[in-house]
This record gives sequence, structure tokens and C-alpha cells, in this order.
Amino acid sequence: MSKDDDKLPPEHEILRGHTVDANEALLRASGGALKGASPVAAHDQTIFQVKELLRNLLPDTEGALRTIILQRLDGNPPLVARHFGAPRDLLRDFLERVLGTDEALSELVRETDAHWGRLYQEKPYFEAPGRPADPEDPYTRAGVRTRLEKLQRLLSP
Repeated sequence: MSKDDDKLPPEHEILRGHTVDANEALLRASGGALKGASPVAAHDQTIFQVKELLRNLLPDTEGALRTIILQRLDGNPPLVARHFGAPRDLLRDFLERVLGTDEALSELVRETDAHWGRLYQEKPYFEAPGRPADPEDPYTRAGVRTRLEKLQRLLSP
């Protein structure tokens, strides 16, 4: 090792015969800012916690309703940010919004029907206003409302 090598900053250790893996380089570059912190973003942690709550509390044999709820939450970073580390509060807030108006509920059901159709390569059962729901439809407005209201009660403090 020459005298010039001693003047090199630590990230140049590879030049002195040491190899530094990507994780170590990242930790060194961050100046220890990641020490003790989770490498998973708070947004992602909260979404994962919501996913677990939905899996345990929301009956959804077909799986499309849970998926659409998670997609909507994941696509709304400001809403998730207001509830970091509080997945129950996040879900309650979301449910209040969806159950607050018939239009919001109908839009959720429409998205869920469309997703179900893509998943199962079937023609979705879109409910038409003023007509009875198809008995084969796994996601009617009334059925989804009932499931979401039950979930809302289960999430109550």
C-alpha cells in the first residue's frame, strides 16, 4: 500500500484489495442514517398490514374485492401517509369514504367486477341501476355493502 492509498476515502477500499458489497456501500454512503430503521418504506409496511387485516377480516373467496381495496389504498399515498403504522385507522377512513355515498360504493363494485372478469376470464356481471342483480354475481352492491359494513364494525375501537 502506498502513501497515496492512505489519502483515499473509505469508499475506495476496493482499490486497497478489499471488496465492499452493495449493502455495506449503501450503509457507508448513508452515514449510518439507516441504522435501526426498517429498510421497508412506511407506506409499504402500512399496506402490508392492511393486506393482513383484509385477509383475516374480510371474506372474499374470489379475491377481487381485497385486491381492488389494496390497489386503491396503494394508489393514494396521502391517505396512507395520514395513517402510517395505523392500518385499522386507514381502513376505517377508507370505508367511511366508500360507504359514504352510493356513487363511491358503485364505483368500487364496478372496479371489483371488472377485476373479477379479468381474473377468471369471464364476462363481468355489471349491475344496472333499477334492475335486479344477477344471482351469479359474486359482487353485487348490496353484497359488497354488507361485507364492508361488517368489516367496519370489526375495525371499530
